[in-house]
Amino acid sequence: MKASRRQFVQGLGLAAPALLTASASAQEPAKEASPSKLQAVLILVRHTEKAKDDRVNPSLSEEGMARAKELARLVGSNGVTSLLHTEYKRTKNTLAPLAEALSLESETIGANEMPKLIERLRSAKAGEVIAVAGHSNTIPAIAYAMGVLLPDLDPVPKGSKAPHGYLPHGAYDRVHVLTPGADGANLVELRYGEPSEG
Repeated sequence: MKASRRQFVQGLGLAAPALLTASASAQEPAKEASPSKLQAVLILVRHTEKAKDDRVNPSLSEEGMARAKELARLVGSNGVTSLLHTEYKRTKNTLAPLAEALSLESETIGANEMPKLIERLRSAKAGEVIAVAGHSNTIPAIAYAMGVLLPDLDPVPKGSKAPHGYLPHGAYDRVHVLTPGADGANLVELRYGEPSEG
C-alpha cells in the first residue's frame, strides 16, 4: 500500500497524535540501548533496488530509480533540512531526486562510521528533519541507537553481536520516521512505491 502525503505528515507528528501513540505502542523500545533524547525528526530509508552492474558498489536498477523518485515525491514537501547517506552509490542515488528537488547537498558518512553518524543525529536540533539512506543492517542500528527496535526484522546472522535484527533482504518499500516524544522516540513505519518482497 502506498503512503499518501497526508499519512506522511501524520507520521511527522504534525497531525493525528493518536497515530503516533498507536504506532509507538506497537513496538517496544530497545531496553538495552542507552539513547539520548531525540530532538530532530529522522526519516530512515534503506537504499532502493540495486542493479547488477557491480558486485560491491552497484548503481540503482530501473525499479530503484523509480522508487527513489517516489521517495522524493513523498517527503519532498515535509521540511527536510539535511540528507545523509553512506559512501555507496546506491544510498547516494536513493536520495538524489530528493536532493535535486530541495536543492540540498547530501552528506556522506561511511557505513563503518556508525558512531560518527549516531553522534551527528543525536546532536541535531529541534526543527531539523534529516533523511538518512542506509542499508539493511544500518537502518535498524540507527533506530536502535535512538531507543527504537524496528518491527518485522530478520534475525541477526549467526555470530553477529548486533542487538537488533536486519531488514528483510527484499524490503525496499519501508520508510521509518522517528519523532521526538516525551518518553523517547516515537516510530511510524510507512510503505511507499510498489510493494516489495520484504
